[in-house]
Amino acid sequence: MSVQVSWDAGRTWHGVRGAERVVVTGGDFFRDHVPPLNVPATYRLVVHSGAVTPSPLEATITVPSSSAWIQDPLNPRSAAQVKSLRGGAGVQLLAPSAASLTRRQAVDITTVEGARYPVASIGVRQAPADLPLHIRAIAASQGALVNQLRGLLDTAGQVVIRGLHPAVPIDAVAHVIAGDITEVLTPVGVRNDWELTVTQVRPTSMRIVIPWWTYDQVRALWSPRTYDAVKATRPGDTYIDWSRDPEVP
Repeated sequence: MSVQVSWDAGRTWHGVRGAERVVVTGGDFFRDHVPPLNVPATYRLVVHSGAVTPSPLEATITVPSSSAWIQDPLNPRSAAQVKSLRGGAGVQLLAPSAASLTRRQAVDITTVEGARYPVASIGVRQAPADLPLHIRAIAASQGALVNQLRGLLDTAGQVVIRGLHPAVPIDAVAHVIAGDITEVLTPVGVRNDWELTVTQVRPTSMRIVIPWWTYDQVRALWSPRTYDAVKATRPGDTYIDWSRDPEVP
């Protein structure tokens, strides 16, 4: 089975990382680390083989957020909150007042011998490319915030941007590459700016699973309890309950 999500009323569907063509017996739990924000998101279950107990295979939810987010899709704990308001501490993502972008289309033109008009083989219009963005980090004391954003941009091959104003013409969940990035340094304690030009791309393989909780982290939470003591702490919890939240109550 696979779990897919749509944020445009079912016109297009996108895979959920770690939930693509997986084998499930009974039930399982999957965490979507990049849900669309402030728009209705429909999730559906696609059964490739086997059968499921009769039940709705689609459900719609809206995840509210007062800010946007920028993150490494393979390291969701690196996510940086992006505020749209000017002034104050935080990260701001500012689209230029006058910006342009490109929507490429693959076209092959062949002229048949003796024909007046050529034949055009036309591909699908591509997602937006070459969109200039400006990120600004303002911190009460220059340090952790700037280092977090700098580390994110330095290490992430792709970056996911979510929750931007609908007027910004990219997907609600946009996997982008930035290429060269210009960091504008200002006096310490004032701000740091990053100027980048982003192009939407397909996400890296959705079969790469992100371990939100590692085995060592869970073991550290429950050590030195015995197996029976752990079970007694949360009577009645199912496997899915534990997968969703392995923390000590």
